[in-house]
Amino acid sequence: MAVAQVPRNFKLLAELEKGEKGMGAGASSFPCWRCVMNAGLTILVICFIRYTGACSYGLEDPEDILMTHWTGTIWGPPHGNHENRIYELKMECGANYPKEPPVIHFVSQINLPGVSQTDGRVDPNYVGILRDWTRISAELSRNPRPKEDPLSLEAALIAIRKYMEEHKKLPQPPEGSKYPMYK
Repeated sequence: MAVAQVPRNFKLLAELEKGEKGMGAGASSFPCWRCVMNAGLTILVICFIRYTGACSYGLEDPEDILMTHWTGTIWGPPHGNHENRIYELKMECGANYPKEPPVIHFVSQINLPGVSQTDGRVDPNYVGILRDWTRISAELSRNPRPKEDPLSLEAALIAIRKYMEEHKKLPQPPEGSKYPMYK
């Protein structure tokens, strides 16, 4: 028996609500660092993100009614060259999300296999959940959904952080450096 597909906007609304309300074990919400930094400027946009202890995410622009452009943050894993670093990412949920994975770019420069050194794009073939996203999505469409949806922006960020842990000894660019397209 086929299971009804959740429309893209409903899925993204659920992810946004999860991020804004800090739902989930040990999660809390707080204004993103970008908004805090902009508080002294002419405009303050309140944008809430979900804090999981290692990753956070939220809409890039609260006025983005299609919920396409998201920002993410990964706190560098401990005991390596990523420790005490904060990595900024951009995520794009295309028209076929959640059937297809989001396109993810690092804004912060990083030396990591599978991340383009020119624009920071994450090659989905290097991160398990992104590589297997379409297959998992197809399986979920045939079978009832588990209690927690394994395909989400949060799950993608956590998987990237775990991948970073596997490569924590690689030398890294100077802290705070960004890819040229984001300067």
